[in-house]
Amino acid sequence: MQVPADLGGVEVHPLAWQAGPDAIIEAPPGFKWLAVEIARRTGASVSGRPVWGACDVRLDSAFRRVFHVGHSVPPNVAHLLQKNLGGALKMLETDVYKLEAGAFEVYFVPVYYRPPPRLPKIEGPGKIYFPLPYRRIAEALREETGLPLARDPITGCWVGEPPEGGTAYVVASGRFHPLTLKLFYPEASVYQVDPFRGAVESIAGEFARLMKLRARALLATPRRIAVLVSTKPGQRQGDKAAELAARGAIVVVMDDALPEYIDDMSFELVVNTACPRIGIDDADRIATPVLNYFEFKLGAVDPRLAVRML
Repeated sequence: MQVPADLGGVEVHPLAWQAGPDAIIEAPPGFKWLAVEIARRTGASVSGRPVWGACDVRLDSAFRRVFHVGHSVPPNVAHLLQKNLGGALKMLETDVYKLEAGAFEVYFVPVYYRPPPRLPKIEGPGKIYFPLPYRRIAEALREETGLPLARDPITGCWVGEPPEGGTAYVVASGRFHPLTLKLFYPEASVYQVDPFRGAVESIAGEFARLMKLRARALLATPRRIAVLVSTKPGQRQGDKAAELAARGAIVVVMDDALPEYIDDMSFELVVNTACPRIGIDDADRIATPVLNYFEFKLGAVDPRLAVRML
């Protein structure tokens, strides 16, 4: 099939147009319109689930192939996908992956925002980072500034390279990914580079607020403890849950761990073994204290423990 050229401000890898009636398209909020367009042109179906990462892949016996668009596959998620699905993952080319699991094939297909006419101005040395959809914009900033560029995309639970000179510039339109980098490298000076607002802003204040919330959770002295296990194949860690269950925690299995679902169970502490962002992004929306597994196990307030998954 001929690759369409009328996709507005985004570029999708040509592999997406090889979907067909035996395929379902998964996409995060913000790219659902693209999933619908791919389905319209190829005869595929669309998943209405609000997938948040490569860890969110779901195999369905009605579809032989899954085309998961808009997310990279970090090493920690790759490990869990292969372990939990009994599959084999390989990189086909930059940012493109294929997972074979029995009769199923899952293709991770990149989508990139096209650079805006004017880029934000970065002042000073440092390294440029980006989540997957911002690769092309980050590459344009590298050409303009001469600063080094991280080789691989970052995700909400993975940063593969340390900052150079103690400063990192994260190209993204929200604070989610800059905070991830600060959690991995708390000593670094981290700036959000918003290509659509044209702004470059420090996230130090947001990071300080987050760590105060983490400290509050660690002070909990609970009697009723839940250990949260995700059904998502790129997050599920039953071995960690079994360890804590042997110490008296109650295992709770969830797909989407929304704040209202967690609070409804009336536990005094939830220990999270799933996506580490559950215990970070919603920390001020959940009345129940939530600690990620390594924070609870080691009893320490450390941003690197808060974001650690494996």
